[in-house]
Amino acid sequence: AGITTIEAVKRKIQVLEQQTDDRLQSEVEGERQVREQAETEVASLNRRIQLERLATALQKLEEAEKAADKSEKGMKVIENQDLKDEEKMELQEIQLKEAKMDHVPLMLR
Repeated sequence: AGITTIEAVKRKIQVLEQQTDDRLQSEVEGERQVREQAETEVASLNRRIQLERLATALQKLEEAEKAADKSEKGMKVIENQDLKDEEKMELQEIQLKEAKMDHVPLMLR
């Protein structure tokens, strides 16, 4: 009877140890799953932040491109106006020379 009681106590201790190990393992597994889920969420948030930054950068680039196009068009307008002004000045210089020649007496020509 004494050995049976000792065996029963040993078995009870083994059962309690196994239950403790099982609970501990379950807690460790639960914490691992929580950590993995948190890491997944952090990675997802980082991707979303990166995509938002890229979208903002793309929008700024598009705005800069539009501004550059507008500026380039403005420069072409100014260049065309300059060319027209130069042509007018050249024409006026020719007309001025002709007008001066008309006033010079024939003998000096």
